[in-house]
Amino acid sequence: MQRKIIFLFMILTAVQARGGEFASCTDTCLYGSVGAEDTRCALWDSTVGDWVRQPSTGPGELHHRARHYAALLHAWMLPAGGVMSAQFSDAALNEVVVYGGKRDSAIWTGVYLASEALRFLATGAPDAARSMEETIATLHRWWRISGDPGYLARYAAPADSSAPIQALLSADEPEVHRDVLFEDALWHWRGHISRDQYQGVLLGYSLAYQATSNPQVREIIRQDVVEFVEQLMRSERRPVQIILNGRTMTQEVSIPYAVFSQADAPNGIPALTIQLSPFSAAGEGVLFFTPDAADLIRQLPGLRRFPSIYQETQTIQLASIFRIALQVTEDVPAYASRRRAIADHYEQHVDKWLSIAEGWRNTNRCDEGYFGLNIGFIPLYNWIRLETNPARQARLRDAVLRDAMWAEVAEHKNVFFALIYGSQAPLAEDAQAIIDAHVEQLARFPAGPNLSQPRDLRGVYPESTQCPGISSVAVNVDERVPASFTWERHPWKLYDPGTPNLMYPGIDYLLAYWMGRFYGLIEDDASGTCLLWTNSQETPF
Repeated sequence: MQRKIIFLFMILTAVQARGGEFASCTDTCLYGSVGAEDTRCALWDSTVGDWVRQPSTGPGELHHRARHYAALLHAWMLPAGGVMSAQFSDAALNEVVVYGGKRDSAIWTGVYLASEALRFLATGAPDAARSMEETIATLHRWWRISGDPGYLARYAAPADSSAPIQALLSADEPEVHRDVLFEDALWHWRGHISRDQYQGVLLGYSLAYQATSNPQVREIIRQDVVEFVEQLMRSERRPVQIILNGRTMTQEVSIPYAVFSQADAPNGIPALTIQLSPFSAAGEGVLFFTPDAADLIRQLPGLRRFPSIYQETQTIQLASIFRIALQVTEDVPAYASRRRAIADHYEQHVDKWLSIAEGWRNTNRCDEGYFGLNIGFIPLYNWIRLETNPARQARLRDAVLRDAMWAEVAEHKNVFFALIYGSQAPLAEDAQAIIDAHVEQLARFPAGPNLSQPRDLRGVYPESTQCPGISSVAVNVDERVPASFTWERHPWKLYDPGTPNLMYPGIDYLLAYWMGRFYGLIEDDASGTCLLWTNSQETPF
């Protein structure tokens, strides 16, 4: 009788958190995880009224594959809450000796948050809501630990963490700040943040805000986003050490749309290294999202008439930040005046930003810089779906998404980019053939664990005549060199020796799968099944 009551309780907890809608079967736990009182998370098939023994993750089992990847990620690749890859001591995969991807944890943790938000939006799974709240708590800490408004940490962990986590935050690295008193404890954190890291976090925050109805969680997101955008709006004037074409000077300048870090600034003064031809700029203790780099350069001696240097991808990123800030402050009386200031600034500049974005061009050559496409597609997705002005939204869909960005990657077999295009394409566009081809590619994604296996496709795919050493056509997803996020890696690599016992987190699969599910572009191939807690003695494993 007691077991029947427990089972009934488990079914009742599988209720969607949207409008009281009842779902007879939604995931409440991670597959294979162990709970209290000898319980274990197992797959229940409500259509036959029985537990599923060893659910398949093979061909045609995309939903189970996603469940398996989520379980592997939580078991091994979330040290102190941040997404990493993990290298194990041997092929048994029972002991992590080294974590990888230490400088990219922010972007991939945000991507994971986005996938869980999309899962909740698609299924209402209580387990997805739990994961969202845990991940937002981690990222909120990373926004705050530097002590500077809007400045995000790449990663942070308690100072008393285990040895593999401690190794991620070595005292030998200048960008690592150790033994920082935060939340009444000592922490280590990694700074020197880059623009790409923000893109994953903001994607996750925006989708999580849309997904959750928890007012506390929404307020955490709102605080972080509004503090960030208000810092960008300040355009602070302060002394900066500038190295211009190799010549060093200290000048007081106003850096538009920037965040600053006292901890990362050399000798407490932000530093900028600028090369004018070809243009490049890098900062220490400062990171900017300026649409026109000349706004800074024209403040330097003798350069008042310097021509504009438009930064199309940064412009898309900046506009996306403002749209997310407007999303999270809509109909919130306590933020009314702050929202008006954000909205006024956006309206004052958005048409210029849109014109700059329409000039986006792919500057990558061969296999160099492909990640730059990813950090353009992510914020463009946010900008399009959150833009409320129909005319602007149409320009974004037509001129930027379709004519500029998608046209460059249409033959890349990039499932993530295709799902963004398919979900946000111009209204008159028939994208079904594109979606079908890319869902077929996603079905090729290997079942977990996603290990760094050797790849040698030389002689299998034709070599490029323009770019020797890589394929002339995109490699199928199942044959690609594995990575933390496949969709940011170029699709033409022919050879890689692999790394023994290195496991990647699978967030690339999770984000693509749940985006497809949310937009109705991928059907549920495991309908009527759900993960529930059960007494392990009753269930064969």
